[in-house]
Amino acid sequence: MYRFRITLYGVPPPEPLAATFTAAAEALAALPRLFFEPDGSFVWAGSAAGEAWQVDGNLIDRGDRLAYVELSGRCPPEQFDALLRALDWPQAPLAFHLPQSGRTLGESAFRDLAGSPHGAGP
Repeated sequence: MYRFRITLYGVPPPEPLAATFTAAAEALAALPRLFFEPDGSFVWAGSAAGEAWQVDGNLIDRGDRLAYVELSGRCPPEQFDALLRALDWPQAPLAFHLPQSGRTLGESAFRDLAGSPHGAGP
């Protein structure tokens, strides 16, 4: 189970993401049990192996691209990957910013931290 509070950027940060707001919104809204609002906020909840999980997020656009995406919560790696695929990952690499510490990580370092007992954020 990943635990995180992050801001996603394109590479190099703070580049916008490759995905457009509209494409990301449509891909996210298609995920089962994900509730998407027109302002870009969303919540996705479920359970895996008897353990509940929830991710809250917000798409922030700039022009026709996503400036960044805020994500907070916990979920299994498979669901996290589904969220990232909605943002054109893995074709477009992402930078994982930890707002509490001000650090920006690559994907591998982020996954190691998010899967650790303390997670990647509060």
